[in-house]
Amino acid sequence: MSLRSSDIAAVLTAAEASVHAGGGSAAALAAADRIFTGSRTGSGLSVSVDPARLPVCRYFDAAIARAGAHPGISGRLAEAVAAVEPRLNWRTRPGAQGAAFLEGHANAIIVGPGGLEERNDILIGVSLVAPGTLYPDHHHPPEEVYVVLSDGEWRQGTGPWHAPGTGGIVYNPPNIVHAMRSGQDPLLALWCLWIASNDAALAAP
Repeated sequence: MSLRSSDIAAVLTAAEASVHAGGGSAAALAAADRIFTGSRTGSGLSVSVDPARLPVCRYFDAAIARAGAHPGISGRLAEAVAAVEPRLNWRTRPGAQGAAFLEGHANAIIVGPGGLEERNDILIGVSLVAPGTLYPDHHHPPEEVYVVLSDGEWRQGTGPWHAPGTGGIVYNPPNIVHAMRSGQDPLLALWCLWIASNDAALAAP
């Protein structure tokens, strides 16, 4: 084990505070408590990940600047994410299909398998979606909590689209089908999953 780096610690602290400040449901708060309590049970192995950006990452700077201008804890979370971004390895979702989606999204793991801090109980990372792009229906065994850092819309199953707004919280129960989409601006969100009892390979956001 190794000591957690200060920049990752800042992301976790701001993310936890953001969930509690964002008016999440009781289920979202309970899931977040499991995740962040778990994160304080030691620290994972700090690993050297080859930084990599995809073409869609050209939208990151504008998206994170817009999020950073938001008052309160959301702005501090954006600053923390911006600090670790140069070390991230951005990738497309496993199994992604369709040119618009492949070229219009990227995910990066901060904590968890393949992340900057390697551990097998939690998965925390970020998603970036280009303007006018649908991140299509998908599902995974672990429940999931999003901290929203931009405009954008989320949907569960065949329900209506809704816009949580910057600082909003989205909770996805285990295995629920869900999707998100951007509008005229890029979508940026941080996601948190408790994967200790699940196959990490099935937990891709």
